[in-house]
Amino acid sequence: MASIARLFACAAMLLVAACESNPEPKMPRLDGIDPAPEFPGQTGARVKTPITSVKRADVKWTLDNGPGYFLQNVVLEEWPVMRDGKFHGFKIQSINDTWIIDLKAGDVVTRVNGMVVEKPDDAISCLRALEKAPALKVDYERNGMPRVLELPIVD
Repeated sequence: MASIARLFACAAMLLVAACESNPEPKMPRLDGIDPAPEFPGQTGARVKTPITSVKRADVKWTLDNGPGYFLQNVVLEEWPVMRDGKFHGFKIQSINDTWIIDLKAGDVVTRVNGMVVEKPDDAISCLRALEKAPALKVDYERNGMPRVLELPIVD
């Protein structure tokens, strides 16, 4: 049961990380890096840009294709974080270091769009809600302190 919820937590982070100004037509780019410049005299160095929104097309792509591709870039610990004998969240073990998002290894994802994603039914409900949601909001903890990552979902 927890593995489906883990997959959903990964899918939510995929949506955050997949968004940038010019994704590939069939699959969102996950590197958070702009293409090399094409101006004369430039070195061709790639520039990382922070992610500020999520494209609705990327949400749809993720929902249609599932989190398999994403799982190559984010690893969550096998067992959920428990607090006082109750589910608290999923801890990020590692994450693609080229993604410019405020999530990193050691963070504990506690909610996605206000929903605790502990059971498979929770994951399914939350995924369906993302199709029409105005934003993607990930509540998480870093070093025991609560934090929120919120990105508007744009058409």
